[in-house]
Amino acid sequence: MKLIAIVVAVASAAFLALSQGQVNALPLYVPVSGFILAGLLWLAREISIFLRIFMGMYALGYLLVAGAKTLASFGLVPEALEALVPPAFMATASVSFAALVYGVSFVPVVRTITNLADPYFYSVRSGAENFGWFGRLFGSEGRVAVAMVAIIIATNFVQVGLNIKFNLWYRDLFDALQNKNADAFWYQIWWVFIPLLVFWIIFQLLDFTVDTIFRIRWRQWLTEHYFSRWLDRSTHYKMGVAGQNADNPDQRISVDVASFIASTMTLSTQMMAQLATLVSFTVLLWGLSEGFTFPGTAVVVPGLLVWVAAAYSLVGTVLTHLIGRPLIRLDFLQEKFEANFRFSLARLREYGEQVALLRGADAEKANLRGSFADVITNVIDILKRRLKIEGFRFSWQQMSVAFPYLFMGPYFFLERITLGQLQQGAQAFNQVNASLSFFISAYTTLASYKATVDRLVTFEEAMGRAETIGTVPPHIERKQAPDNALAIRNLKIDLPNGQRILEIDRLDLKAGEPVLVNGPSGSGKSTLFRALAGIWPYGSGEVDVPEGRTVMLLPQRPYIPQGNLRDAISYPAVAGTYDDAVIKAVLATVGLPALIDRLDDDENWGQRLSGGEQQRLAIARALLAKPDWLLLDEASSALDEKSERLVYKAIATMLPDTTIVSIGHRSTLAAFHARRIDLQPMEDGVSRPVETERVPVPAG
Repeated sequence: MKLIAIVVAVASAAFLALSQGQVNALPLYVPVSGFILAGLLWLAREISIFLRIFMGMYALGYLLVAGAKTLASFGLVPEALEALVPPAFMATASVSFAALVYGVSFVPVVRTITNLADPYFYSVRSGAENFGWFGRLFGSEGRVAVAMVAIIIATNFVQVGLNIKFNLWYRDLFDALQNKNADAFWYQIWWVFIPLLVFWIIFQLLDFTVDTIFRIRWRQWLTEHYFSRWLDRSTHYKMGVAGQNADNPDQRISVDVASFIASTMTLSTQMMAQLATLVSFTVLLWGLSEGFTFPGTAVVVPGLLVWVAAAYSLVGTVLTHLIGRPLIRLDFLQEKFEANFRFSLARLREYGEQVALLRGADAEKANLRGSFADVITNVIDILKRRLKIEGFRFSWQQMSVAFPYLFMGPYFFLERITLGQLQQGAQAFNQVNASLSFFISAYTTLASYKATVDRLVTFEEAMGRAETIGTVPPHIERKQAPDNALAIRNLKIDLPNGQRILEIDRLDLKAGEPVLVNGPSGSGKSTLFRALAGIWPYGSGEVDVPEGRTVMLLPQRPYIPQGNLRDAISYPAVAGTYDDAVIKAVLATVGLPALIDRLDDDENWGQRLSGGEQQRLAIARALLAKPDWLLLDEASSALDEKSERLVYKAIATMLPDTTIVSIGHRSTLAAFHARRIDLQPMEDGVSRPVETERVPVPAG
């Protein structure tokens, strides 16, 4: 922005110097407003980059208009192009728009929106991805985004200019009709309207193409940004355990991101175009009605139709806001209720077997009816509110059609204006009224947009709070240590509400020594394992993990991702990491030979496999991954004792260098572990480790 500010300042000084002594000199207010613009651009270095793009384009508009008028004052513009030179006031209007953008950058709700939008424009990812030479030209994705927004803004400016030319065409066409001048009529059709139409179509298609591509790229980047942040550092897990989980994060990422991008681009470009239209057509309308008298009086009101349009739209805007204000809350609730209903259906699909076994269909029907009743009730409330808004909006807009004729008709009959001027004035009035009434026509969109922004903000805030959990001392510190042992020092584990559940002053788990951890329910066994794995954020103390060693935790209920069986068994490794022959051998080892020939089958394996089969699949993952430390949190509880012996022997045979630490309640597990630790609740309610007898590891 500094460079643009300097260019504008130098150009304004040049415009001022060149206008001295010229007959058709550039008005003094143009270069003066240029110096103001340069100052605004210099100050705008710290505002949102998204808003700086708009200010930069307004600066370009100022330079083009002022430059064209300066060239025209020296007679350097061909006569055929003189009609295309914008009036000088448009340069100052560009400065006014830039000042408006700078001012709104300090409005809290605008700052909230730009805080969501700006990260994309700072992206350093290569812009050449799926964009060829254009991406390579600008380098980073952020620069490509800036360029595309600039193109969208420029095409909108051109379309506003074409609208002005169409307005003048209306005047000349109807004047030709009134004068019955056939030559002038056909000239306006073939040599004015057709070229304008061609240019209009070209720029409409350009705007549509660039805008669509930009939205796709922005959504791709922002969606990946959100789900990466949600998954990184176990943020999604922390949000759940902390009770700070924003409702339905899947909907925030998949639906709200797309809605936010679409509304941001639509509303920002429309507002910009409406501002330019307002200024342009206000000048035309003012000139047409400069000498009009107020109806029924002899009082001359300069620019009467401008004041009528302003008053008309002001009343409509106030009434629309009063009628539609509850829509913001209703739209927010609608997205929440819809997402809750979808989640209930998804949960039912996930736990279909359990519901069927418990004969829970009636209970589920009642729950679904309740969730869907919230959806329908809110839809009805929205419908009632929108009926009021739309009824008022349609009535108000249709009434506006008659207003310019009501005020200009008498002047036409008095032959003070031509038929062409009457049509031009009517169209200009409608353009001004539409620009001033933009808030009315866009109110429902604005209400929905505000609800979308609120949902994304609460999602970001929830992620931000979760990201800080476990980072501020005192916290559980997980270190890489050179010793070949997993060491615990002064470990205190708490629940999210601050309740202490486990304390371990000192505990060393030696490599190669399998350990069995016992204890009653609620003693902190599973939470201890999560602390060892590095995902439990509540508590304090130190966990030293052998440097360069991998730790893998298998929970009681395995996670089976969507996809084919090969991907499910390879998880969390990416597809193709393991050879099919190795995968098949492991499946046979853990007792799943029936699945050997089904690696390419794409099913809902989380539903297809029984609990025991899912646990066997998880053990197979460990055999493939070959971790240095394997934490088994009741990972064989769904297996019978014979199958349990099978998988433990498979681990001992195929992972001889892996140290096993198990949680389990079966006495038969002791045979596979050389050491046993009981977590026993004490009188203060806090569990502490107690060493028990050692048992020999069975041979083979």
